[in-house]
Parts: sequence; C-alpha cells; structure tokens
Amino acid sequence: MSSVWRISLLIVITLLFVCGAMLPGEMRETVSKALSLGGIDVCAHLFFCALIALLLGCNGMPFIWIFVLLMVLGGLIELAQLWIPYRSTSWNDVTGNAVGTIVGLSFCGWVNGC
Repeated sequence: MSSVWRISLLIVITLLFVCGAMLPGEMRETVSKALSLGGIDVCAHLFFCALIALLLGCNGMPFIWIFVLLMVLGGLIELAQLWIPYRSTSWNDVTGNAVGTIVGLSFCGWVNGC
C-alpha cells in the first residue's frame, strides 16, 4: 500500500474514532442500534487504536511515540467526554486504547510494506 493511501486511511480512521467518541449519549445509542453494534465500546477502542498504531508504524513512526500519542489522544477523548451529555469517562476505554495500541504495534512487523 502506498504511503499516500496509508496516510489517507490513517486520517479517516482517526476521524471516525474521535467523532464516534464525541457523539452525545442519545445519538451514540441511535447509531449503535441502527448499525446493530450493541455494547462494543471497549472493542471499538481496541479496534481503532490497533488500526491507528498499525498505520502509524507502517509510516515509520517510532513505536514509543505511537504509544504515547494514542494514550494522549485517548486521555483527551475521555476528558472531553466529561462535558458531553450522557457520556462518562471509563478506565476500561483507556485500557482498550492501550491494548489496541500494543496489538497494532505487534502486527507492524508482520505486515508487508511496513
């Protein structure tokens, strides 16, 4: 996959992650029901952080910086949720971010082109 495609995909995935995390509670539930997602909150954090970490790793960013960047992003999201109606912060989400980042980084060495 070319660098332009990886960066474009990285931007789209990151925007989906941030926008999904910023949805007010009622809207989040509506989207979740419409897409038949159920209660996949922690899985979503794991999935998106793994993808973002993989894409950043494939673009040559050092692993430690990827981990720090995603933990800061996740922490800012959790902090922002304090002011979003019907949302709350969760240590489970932070854990999902960390585990997802580690999973994504572990796949960096196995993916061709990284």
